[in-house]
Amino acid sequence: MRDGCLIVAFTGSIDLGSVSHIQRTLLKDLSDQPEALICDLSGVTHLDPICAGVFATVANHPASHWPSTSLLLCAAQPAMAELLGRLQAPQFLPLYGTLQEALDAALERPSYLRNELVLAPAPRAAAAARVFVRDLLAYWELVQPETTVVERAVLVADALVTNAVVQARTELRLRLELRGDRLHIAVYDDSPRLPQAALAPEAEGGRGLWLVEQLAHAWGVHRHPDGGEGVWCTLKL
Repeated sequence: MRDGCLIVAFTGSIDLGSVSHIQRTLLKDLSDQPEALICDLSGVTHLDPICAGVFATVANHPASHWPSTSLLLCAAQPAMAELLGRLQAPQFLPLYGTLQEALDAALERPSYLRNELVLAPAPRAAAAARVFVRDLLAYWELVQPETTVVERAVLVADALVTNAVVQARTELRLRLELRGDRLHIAVYDDSPRLPQAALAPEAEGGRGLWLVEQLAHAWGVHRHPDGGEGVWCTLKL
């Protein structure tokens, strides 16, 4: 432990024989909720490309307390750093050259943040979504007097959740991701029907998606291979 940060030093090979143990250990470490969890990779002699996604898997695991606890990587050997770079891991798991650089950055807001809320298809879902978005964006320090991103995000989340409750009528997940100067908002449900936006606000049905279309920088719909669909949008900060 240093300055409230837990440092995990790796030695040897990250491969199929060790990756499960690594994942369990890191999830346990995150569950203790230190200020930050820093993975010191200076002692890693080999990284199997198949296992290179273990850090992202840990960060996105439902039992993880990331991003409330920052997860950082540091001191990777050049070949390993190049491999992680090709996988785009540093986009949301910062990779620092030295342990000290990681410590210096540990208490700063990560460049990538993500959280989600599971909701039942009930009338109160939209109200819960609004509270969740306001509280989360305040925690991410996006509440600024000169910006409208919070109000836009609340309106968009309300519209997406209401649309899912009315049309899908299944359990749904509201997910927010912050990447650089873009805020991504999505709602996933188990409905086989793809929603469509109304052509005008007074049209029957699809009004929520019409609002999303007006407020968002971009939006879209995609179907999951194993069923269900998601509606996503992006707001500029």
